[in-house]
Amino acid sequence: MVEPVHVEAAGTAEALQKALLAVIARGNPTVQTPTRSNFPRPIMERYCGMKSLSTFERTATYWTISQNEHSFRVYQWRRSERYRGAWEENHDGEIRLPVGTPLEEVTRSAAEFAMSGQLR
Repeated sequence: MVEPVHVEAAGTAEALQKALLAVIARGNPTVQTPTRSNFPRPIMERYCGMKSLSTFERTATYWTISQNEHSFRVYQWRRSERYRGAWEENHDGEIRLPVGTPLEEVTRSAAEFAMSGQLR
């Protein structure tokens, strides 16, 4: 079974960029959806040493690198004010890079953005 997880110590923007490039190179492996009877324990316990998903969510930041026909976008997610337990895109401080920007530049910008403390 392939888990959709990559764990890497990333204390610097350069280390985070390297991890991002490694994950992108790996691609998006297909992961079989478990049935209710064989649903595994949350992977955060194993990889982060946290006892629950809610503990992880309280301490983590969530952000996305996406691409459309016009640009690459890097933005954070925030807890929804309208829907309890839901997350929504937060475009405050979003960065955009034009399509055609080399992947190394996109990942460098994303890593610098994530490590700058802007994402909280």
